[in-house]
Amino acid sequence: MPLPSPPTPGSLSFSALRSRRLEIDDDPLALFELSLREGWGDGLPLLPATEPRVLELAAAASLPLGHIVALLPPNRGEATVEKLAVNAAMAGVAPEAFPYVIAAIRAVAQPDHNLVGLTTTTSSAISALVVNGPRRRELGFDFDSGCLGGAAGRGSMTVGRAVQLALRNIGGMRVGATSKSVFGQPARVTGLCFAEWEERSPWPTLAEQHGFALADEVVHAHASKGTHAFADGNTTDALALVRLIAKSIATPLGNAFHGPPTRGQTMLLVNPMWAERLGHEFPDVRDLQASLLEQAWMPIEAWPTEAIELLDSKGRIGAGGRVFMHERPDQFLVVVCGGLGNLHLVALPTWGETTMQNAVVER
Repeated sequence: MPLPSPPTPGSLSFSALRSRRLEIDDDPLALFELSLREGWGDGLPLLPATEPRVLELAAAASLPLGHIVALLPPNRGEATVEKLAVNAAMAGVAPEAFPYVIAAIRAVAQPDHNLVGLTTTTSSAISALVVNGPRRRELGFDFDSGCLGGAAGRGSMTVGRAVQLALRNIGGMRVGATSKSVFGQPARVTGLCFAEWEERSPWPTLAEQHGFALADEVVHAHASKGTHAFADGNTTDALALVRLIAKSIATPLGNAFHGPPTRGQTMLLVNPMWAERLGHEFPDVRDLQASLLEQAWMPIEAWPTEAIELLDSKGRIGAGGRVFMHERPDQFLVVVCGGLGNLHLVALPTWGETTMQNAVVER
């Protein structure tokens, strides 16, 4: 059955909205305090999702108000365009960026992202969002200095937070109830949303590596344990640097070693200066991924005796007692972003039972 015609600004009216209305005092603190009392706030101040604001956001989508974008776990809540617009309005998403919220929800809801596990896990994992496309700077998706936090781009901060609000208010993710995360992490409030610095990459963009065109606006969802920062000011040889990176990310207590080596992906965020160095040595990013695979292992002696039998049952112990982090080169995802400080790299360690998913932004 074909979908109804998508809304246009002139075709939407307040009566078309189906969400519950609230009347609150015009004191800016009133909405914040109400959100905390009723449990649909995330601990940070919210903007009011007024009817005009919700309709303005919805009109920027290419779908009807009632269209269900996804069923969000753990409660299989219906993420309609209207409900997503309400949460996006509270987060301050610009209308031009609202289609990125839709794309992000589509990406995280794909089965192999394993959003059910991510929203209920005892881990600190979140769905990190990576943006590709020609409108990154225009819409405020951060990709250079401070891109993981502090740069304050409206696109990064509001889209990331809107997705987390949707998981909370539509999907029903509640810490201590449906979500058992032992520690949580700041990105479970603000989200983690950044873009690739495509112009400074010596390799095809993350989107191109996954079959999209350079002109496509794409959102990728990677299940990350958080951010793991590294620095090096001593190494000038690119091959030696790759070896150090591989050894640094192959930590024995990382989730990559919990399950079979076939599952999960580790994302490496490479600053432009390091990318230039590595690009000279590895013009093809697949060769860089292969080198990381070859060297991202730990000796079996790194684990206590009681763990060795379990590792062996998972097929993890290779020749010479090497316990490899991953099984395939494509389990290492390489993204160029960050400032020009040169010394730094950040890994987004894999949560494990998941693979990165993506969705095109539709307008």
